[in-house]
Formats: sequence, structure tokens, C-alpha cells
Amino acid sequence: MTPRVIAVVGGLVTDLITIAERIPDNGETLVSKHFSRHPGGKGANSAVAAYRLSHRKPTDAQGNDLPNDIEDGIQVRMTGAVGDDPFGTPLKKKLQENHVDTSCIRSVPGKPTGVCVVVVTDNGENRILYNRGANDDLQPNDVREWEGLAGGDRPDLLISQMEIQRETVEQALRTALKEGIDVLLNPAPASHLFDENYQGLTHLVVNETEAATLSLAGKNMDADTDVAEWGKVAAEFLEKGVRNVVITLGAKGAYYSDDQGNSGHIAAEQIDRERVKDTTGAGDTFVGAYGVEYVNQKCAGKWNIEQAVRFACKASARTIQVVGALEAIPWLDEVLDPPE
Repeated sequence: MTPRVIAVVGGLVTDLITIAERIPDNGETLVSKHFSRHPGGKGANSAVAAYRLSHRKPTDAQGNDLPNDIEDGIQVRMTGAVGDDPFGTPLKKKLQENHVDTSCIRSVPGKPTGVCVVVVTDNGENRILYNRGANDDLQPNDVREWEGLAGGDRPDLLISQMEIQRETVEQALRTALKEGIDVLLNPAPASHLFDENYQGLTHLVVNETEAATLSLAGKNMDADTDVAEWGKVAAEFLEKGVRNVVITLGAKGAYYSDDQGNSGHIAAEQIDRERVKDTTGAGDTFVGAYGVEYVNQKCAGKWNIEQAVRFACKASARTIQVVGALEAIPWLDEVLDPPE
């Protein structure tokens, strides 16, 4: 059986995470409770999510190897750039440990690896500052042909975000559209795109902030907006030519709509507040899970957006119960049969 391939063209970042009781006020210094360093970036996180959520965990709680389908099912290829600093090599190694192909990740001399400085509060909310570093080295010419999207393998799905240069993302979208390759775009951090980039886009996944920033209908919407109102935002993107739109709503779940007239809301799983540790990787987990479900359904000759959104919401609910982004991403069996 020919492996199904998900290509990720996106950001590679080291997360520097500080946990505090609350976000400091302007000019205020707080003593944090914890500091840790984690490999991440939206590209790296969604790549690991795509692999883990299409495979069962290869080891048990004691670290013993378990039967797994490492060589079967979905394979993931990552295209991006890291610096030649102490963060770059460990980041690539972490991807390799999670069976993500890194042959298209370059190491850029004299450039730092991208960094996210993350402040997480006791209730799991976060604030993030991002420096792209070596991610800027990935250029439009690198993805002008479809071979550049996945190291020579024709992907079943391309996933991309906005942690790399906008022009590079736009070129990747044009290349995929020209070659008939399905695309899942998660425009985060929110960055305006020309309307032509939405035309023919298979999947658009945005959170509330991104949806409000990138649409006219969402300008006055926020976390308190009634769920049904997000249908106006989804309709705006559908009118621009997007085929499937998903708006993630944090603790409220996700709203979805497609060009076949299907729409609805999937509620988030109910989790005790004290079990919510860190929401940083929830969106990237959602993207990876949704992408996996799409590719699996596509290979089966069907497509049910509600089913994909439901699976993605369930996967994200597992992620927020662990500190960190990449390490917190669950394996398939941890979503289908979660531990108590």
C-alpha cells in the first residue's frame, strides 16, 4: 500500500515557557512558579500531531516497546529551517524521534532558531511573543514546485501556517492549487492574505482571534459572541472560495461550515478546571488531528466534516492537560481510549 503523506511547510520554534499565577501588569515584575524549554513551533507541532494521531503509542508506561504501525498509514514530511545554535539540532532530533521526516529542514549558518516566549497562567491561558529567526530563510523558490513541499513525495495534504514568510506560504498555496494538492491553511499568527489565496482552498482552520482579524463579519466578535454568529464569518470565507471552514472557540468547542451546506457546532469536552495545565498546543493539535481525519476519509472515498471536527476537539482536550506543546500532543490510542 502506498503511504499516505501529509506535508507540513511551516515554523520550527523553541518554546520558552514560564508559568505564573497571572499575567504581569504593565511595568510589573512577578516571580514565576516554573520555567521550561520545549521544542515546538506551529509547523513542528502540527507535524508531530499528524503522525501521533494516526499511530498508536509505541511504548507503554514503563517504556517498553509495543506493537506499532510505524511504517504503515500516514507519513509526515516537514519543510522548514532552524538556526545553527543550540536550539536547532535538538528540535530536529525531537521531530525524528516522532517519526517526522526532516530531510527538508535546513540548518542556517549565523541565524538563530525561531523562539516563542510563552507566559502561562494558573488557569492554563497563555500570552506569546514570537521571533521567527531562521524561519525567514525558507523562501518562495523553495516551494515553487510540488517536489519542494514534501521532499519529492506527492502529498495527500499540505498543512501550512503563518510562522514563516507570508510570500512563502502564498507560493506554497499556489503550487498546491496548480498541482491539485489539497491544502489546510491555519493562518496563525493572523496575517492578511489576498482573496486569491482563499480561492480553491480545501480547508481553513482559524481561532476566534484570527477569524475576527481576517474577516469583516468578525470585527465585533469576541469570546462572548454567541456560537451561531460565527456562521456569518464562515460564510464570508466560503464566498471567497474556501471549501471547508472551521473556527475553533476554545472552551466552547468549534464551529464548522462547508460548501455543501453542512454547518454546526461541536462542544468542547468538559474538563475539570484543575486538570487544564496549558492551552498552548491545543490549536496545533486540532490542526493535525483534523488533517489526519481528512486524509483517512479521503482515502476511504468519503468526507464528513463534523466527524473530523469532533475528533480534533477530542484530541485537543487531551493536549491541554499537559504542560508544553509538542510533548503534550496525544497518540491515537490516548484519544480513542483516554486514561482515567
